[in-house]
Amino acid sequence: MIKDMILLAVSFVLIAAAVEDMARLRISNLFPMLVIGLYVPWVAVVGWENDIWHNGVVFLGAFALGCSLFALRWMGGGDIKLFSACALWFDWPAAVPWVIYITVGGGVLALVIMAARRMVPESVRSNSNIAIFAANGPIPYGVAIAFGTIMALYLVGPNPSGMARLPDFVRSL
Repeated sequence: MIKDMILLAVSFVLIAAAVEDMARLRISNLFPMLVIGLYVPWVAVVGWENDIWHNGVVFLGAFALGCSLFALRWMGGGDIKLFSACALWFDWPAAVPWVIYITVGGGVLALVIMAARRMVPESVRSNSNIAIFAANGPIPYGVAIAFGTIMALYLVGPNPSGMARLPDFVRSL
């Protein structure tokens, strides 16, 4: 019950970050901090596992990749912080589907936004304060990060999973 509430809270935080990114093309520092902050009670509720260090490695790898993408001006700082914070929830095997969900979600998002920019009348776009309507504007990739993370949390599962399992060296005994 508490595990479900924590996952639901993370989902709501990610949805709020996606909405802010679509409206302002900015992601407040509060959202990545909440995603990281909710990981602490998750681990407290489901229990500590020996392979939790994998999550730290995925987090550092995501942050290093994000810094490179930020230096190339391919992604914004808020997107990188959200991406890295979400990476903390996954170990190596779960990181691959998580990145695939984000990548596919980003591609679909780009196509939808490009189509929406062409379909929405100019009079509506020029009078709107919504940042995604800017002609040739950036894509709010925080939406794809939120979508991919929510998908991975519920389809692949976070690490630790909360399921009791023995370490590999004990199983062979």
